[in-house]
Amino acid sequence: MKIYLIGFMGAGKTTVGRELANRVEAPFFDLDDLIESAEKMSIKDLFAQRGEPYFRKRERDILHSTRHLGSAIIATGGGTFTFEENIQFIQSEGMSVYLSAPYSLLRARCGDKGSERPLFRDDAAAHELYSQRVKFYKTADLTIEVREQETPAEIAERLMLELPKAVLEGARGAWRRG
Repeated sequence: MKIYLIGFMGAGKTTVGRELANRVEAPFFDLDDLIESAEKMSIKDLFAQRGEPYFRKRERDILHSTRHLGSAIIATGGGTFTFEENIQFIQSEGMSVYLSAPYSLLRARCGDKGSERPLFRDDAAAHELYSQRVKFYKTADLTIEVREQETPAEIAERLMLELPKAVLEGARGAWRRG
């Protein structure tokens, strides 16, 4: 079983994903890291040199390569779950989990790193992007509310309590058997 973590920049998809993967003894993959590795450049440089349409195609292709994984925890990019083809793929391949956080918390977490994120040009643009994406995120199989003072370990623990037992055992069991 694959669990795809979705949500906006700064929601904690990567840190919570790593923590969850350790707890269920499943492999962890970060879609952005896979793209950077395949392209041999940062996401920021990829956007600058090749443009967003090229990035989205690579993102889709690499997302689809997760079809071959037996079980895994996969952190998606903030925009991955906003394209119908990607949503359908994720829903057919595993379980989607939305890490939901208020915009003010996301903004605070991104802080000065916002300039490193190609679509986080300024606060007004980022807030608009967040508003556009939330409607897609809310279609996830499960939503976990991220609380300001919570650690990634605490979020992963809550997530383990919220995930259906069959999903947890599938993620755990498939990796151990594999």
